[in-house]
Amino acid sequence: MKVKSVDIAKKLNISKATVSLALNNKPGVSEKTREKVLLCAEELNGQKQEQQKPQESPKMIKIIIVNNKLNVVLNYEMDLWTLAFRVYDAESKRIGCTLGITFVEDNSSDIERAIEEANGADVAGVVLFATEMRQEQFEPFRRIKKPMIIYDNDLTKECHCVSIDNVAAVKEAVDYLAVRGCTDIKYLANKIDIYNFMQRRAGFRAGLHKNRLELHSDSVIKIGETIDKVHENMSRYLDSVRQRDGSYKLPDAFIMENYQVSVGVIHALQDKGISIPGDISLIGVDELPPTSRFENNVRLTTVKIEHAERARLAMMLLFYEMSRESYEENDRGFRDGKFKSYCNCEILPGNSVKVLNRYE
Repeated sequence: MKVKSVDIAKKLNISKATVSLALNNKPGVSEKTREKVLLCAEELNGQKQEQQKPQESPKMIKIIIVNNKLNVVLNYEMDLWTLAFRVYDAESKRIGCTLGITFVEDNSSDIERAIEEANGADVAGVVLFATEMRQEQFEPFRRIKKPMIIYDNDLTKECHCVSIDNVAAVKEAVDYLAVRGCTDIKYLANKIDIYNFMQRRAGFRAGLHKNRLELHSDSVIKIGETIDKVHENMSRYLDSVRQRDGSYKLPDAFIMENYQVSVGVIHALQDKGISIPGDISLIGVDELPPTSRFENNVRLTTVKIEHAERARLAMMLLFYEMSRESYEENDRGFRDGKFKSYCNCEILPGNSVKVLNRYE
């Protein structure tokens, strides 16, 4: 629909008759006025056409969560993943996108459905939430044609990967104990062998080597995957190291792989009357649920992992890939360059580690 003469007249503050003469190329108006009218008509007509364009639905950032039923991503009592999802949601909204989440179980129909959804016209980019993923599970996801980054795992060189520097984190925990006189340190592991946990165990072994401490066959103990199982298995372990005089033959310190291990172990120790840190020093990897409460005001020294900022970095890399989609690959092939980004961790001191007398 063309713009009306009355609209042009109002815009230029001239009569409707003058506008009509100019538009119909009739005499009676100056050439300058005629040019003004034609330019105004073109401008207003363009504005009207723009207004009449159907509004496009906002594009979606699709998060695909591979759920191997390991209870690491789901039933995560700390709501740490909630922090990450809040960031994903806020960052998506910031660029005018919506957020969609798809849970995928390890079966072909679920995976095919997720890939089809990810390649849909309404999807602008994909976050593959790969906490529970195994290396071989990535293969079908190569068929996703949209910009994609991998979060919480290091699966491929084909995408940007954002993860935790688990090796350095646990090495730092060993250092923290070693400088306080601990020479006999054991690592209490989850029974699940996901990427993050395997990396933490590698960090423990590297930390022992760095500090010239011995690695024994029982230096790494798989103690359980849930708080209840950890509590049960830790109680059995303590019974096995109880001596005739009622005391316990314990190492100098335990490093605990994740929050389920930390909570279950602390409760088992306190059930047996074992003093923290009087009888045993403890460091946990990742913070505890805010609902965790322990006797004698125990505050666990923890390796703090940054979840929210890691999600923000993931979105920055995804937006970068999305912005490059319309560009041709340059002469240097820069578009093929992908990065592995690892967030640093820090020790948050509590009161669960003591300086041993032999060190003072």
